Amino acid sequence: MAIKRATEATSNESSLTHEQVMQANIELHSKLADAYNKNEPHFYPENVKKIDAIVARLVAETKATKLLDLGCGTGFMIDIAKTHVKEIHGVDITTAMMDKIDRSGDCSIHLHVGDACAFREGTGTFDLVTGYSFLHHLFDVQPVLATAHAALKKGGKAYFDLDPNFYFWEGVGALDRAGTYDPIVKREIEMVTYKDEDIEAKFGIKGEVFNSAEFGKSFAGGFKEETLTSMLRSIGFRQIEFFYHWFVGQGIMINDAALPKAQQMERAAIVDGLLQKALPLSRNLYKYVGFIATK
Repeated sequence: MAIKRATEATSNESSLTHEQVMQANIELHSKLADAYNKNEPHFYPENVKKIDAIVARLVAETKATKLLDLGCGTGFMIDIAKTHVKEIHGVDITTAMMDKIDRSGDCSIHLHVGDACAFREGTGTFDLVTGYSFLHHLFDVQPVLATAHAALKKGGKAYFDLDPNFYFWEGVGALDRAGTYDPIVKREIEMVTYKDEDIEAKFGIKGEVFNSAEFGKSFAGGFKEETLTSMLRSIGFRQIEFFYHWFVGQGIMINDAALPKAQQMERAAIVDGLLQKALPLSRNLYKYVGFIATK
């Protein structure tokens, strides 16, 4: 139980190192590489459309031509960004994931196998730095945020997204697996607190490997806006915009077979709009957090 370990014990956390977390990520993602694009929800068309709009806005605001994608994986952000910029550099430690990247098209794509925390090529030359569903795979996020800051030009922007919101993970982790809850809540308990069991059953990957690879979820318990804001400001970022998304039950709403797709999305948008207005009171109902920070 990853969240139990995060809230009730620290011995496992203190025994892990940066290198061990990296090796766990290589082991995990080498085994997931072939099925990754099919299994991860962020590849769904509606999410790709949403992220494409964010990237297009950031490109327009910065007049970006050159982008650095940290923890690029199989190329989720690269696929989106290559239609908006002329040059992309992707960094990841798992060769099996990077082998899946589609480098077709007019954009010049350069891939670097290695630790994103230590990437130093092109310092001060990038207009945008991205990291999607990446920070929670790190032992310590400060070095990679510092890398992003160093890579950017003055006025450049860093966009990180789809990382676990501490307040949601904390709430779900405190619930009893055997408790009497609505199916919406029970599903979140299984997917948040017992995801390691699901991964082991489907892919034969040991739970301790999965939890080590998702250190920011399993042991740190996700990310707090206040902590990240302090860290980003200390590194040198000035303007910081946070956002919360994917509210509890949203997946069920947008996959309600009794309704046409347009109506599914409309209903979810109404609920999301109300919860967004209720921030910060409603932030514990959102699974993920993201931010845009300006150098």
